[in-house]
Amino acid sequence: MFKVFLADDEIVVREGIRNNFPWEETEFSLVGEASDGEMALSMLQDIRPDILITDIRMPFMDGLELCRALSVTMPWMYIIIISGHDDFTYAKEAISIGVKEYLLKPVSVQELRRVLARIGDVLRTEKLQQANLRIYRDQLASSNVLLKQKLLSDLLSGVPEPDIVKRARSLQTSLTAKRYLVMLIDPGQETAQAEDLRSAESVILRLTNSSGGAAYMCQLQGRFVLLVMGDDDTDVEERTYGLAQSVMYDIEQNTPLKPLVAIGTTVSALKSAPASYQDACSLLITMHESGESNRDRRIVGMLDIAPAESLSLMDVKMPRIYERVRHANLADVDDILSTFIDELGATAAKSKLLINYLFVDIVLVASRIVRDCGGVPQEVIPAAFQDEGKTAVTINVDETLALAREVLSKALEFRDEQGSGRYGMVLRKAKAFIGKHYFDPELTLRQVAGEVALSNNHFCTVFSQETGVTFTEYITALRIEKAKELLRDKQMRTSDVAASVGYNDPHYFSYLFKKYTDMSPRDFRKSDIS
Repeated sequence: MFKVFLADDEIVVREGIRNNFPWEETEFSLVGEASDGEMALSMLQDIRPDILITDIRMPFMDGLELCRALSVTMPWMYIIIISGHDDFTYAKEAISIGVKEYLLKPVSVQELRRVLARIGDVLRTEKLQQANLRIYRDQLASSNVLLKQKLLSDLLSGVPEPDIVKRARSLQTSLTAKRYLVMLIDPGQETAQAEDLRSAESVILRLTNSSGGAAYMCQLQGRFVLLVMGDDDTDVEERTYGLAQSVMYDIEQNTPLKPLVAIGTTVSALKSAPASYQDACSLLITMHESGESNRDRRIVGMLDIAPAESLSLMDVKMPRIYERVRHANLADVDDILSTFIDELGATAAKSKLLINYLFVDIVLVASRIVRDCGGVPQEVIPAAFQDEGKTAVTINVDETLALAREVLSKALEFRDEQGSGRYGMVLRKAKAFIGKHYFDPELTLRQVAGEVALSNNHFCTVFSQETGVTFTEYITALRIEKAKELLRDKQMRTSDVAASVGYNDPHYFSYLFKKYTDMSPRDFRKSDIS
């Protein structure tokens, strides 16, 4: 039902429209009337109708002045001007201030009905568009939440920092801070109901959203993970522990869950956030093994662990695993693990917490290798996960190392299956280098060939024969796929997208994009492709 308001100083006109128009037979209702523009304006502000029917000549404030005022305060209102003056000047001015209909007195019921019906069609279309826009905005907001969670998940899984920063910028998210802390929340999924977990997630999202950009949440391996940022050690610790207490209180008030909260080590660089996450994972494993879930200490941080309880991870230089493992041979797994243990040192190697820390790192590295090859970690290395996707908790050091060996071996076997042959390792190393530098407009075949220690021609031949595409085709396809991701950010200019994927000339980028996708970057943005 659309609301109609009538303003005319002639009572005969008002009564004629009020009494003779068949309101009850239409989708329109007369909700008010006034004898002058000044009175009408105050009433319109309260009633806020969809349509105004107004005369031009009225005392105190005429119809045109009323229309001008409404064009500022209620520009969405449809206005029908009726006048006994057949004067083009009035019509011209009325149109200039947004009046859609101009009728001459006397107005017949049939004519008014046709005009209202036409406006009704327009209003229905506009309301449908507004509803669709609200749905789109809700979906976009939901999509942004998921994209931000995926961003944090990738950050903690070891995706290179430059890629993370670019994606954060495209989501209008700032990850710039002087200190970072990772908090791991285990809701106790073994017995939790899905509804309770959703309630817990809602609680955490509400708290992180109200943090003013100081905390973000994602889910990894069946647990909630929060990245908390601050200006210094004290600031980030206060925020983290305060947030932990709020999370614990709200979850226990709204669900039957009894969560455990493990807080990692404070780090000063975004690229070190995975280390804080690994600390929290290892600490949570220790909390489970020591039965912390049955005690009062259900929020525990690395700072809370006394020297007698555990060796501080900050005193141990953990080996960089991913760089050594991603191109390693399957036969080298035992030597790799032995080397890692030796590098930890004799004292650290006896620490169950440190060994579990190493295991979590192995799981992250193995998962990343599997994902890089297009696989699903839970399917390829199921031994690394328990029910609900949790990281496996081991009983002793030997069992931990055995499981780490199995997880790493499975990941490397999967990698080799995806790129077998004499040059499998060469291709993996080349693709890894390209993936790290694809956005550099100066990236050349010579650089990649040098990275894998082959001559230009030799590498060119090997690459095209093994992959089925030329080097140029491969890097162009990669850049186009990366561009598609960036183009979904409607705020990012096409020229910026082009520069972000290695093209200084936006016109050439647009040409290539259309060649590979059959649509221009602009058309791609308008499409529903996801």
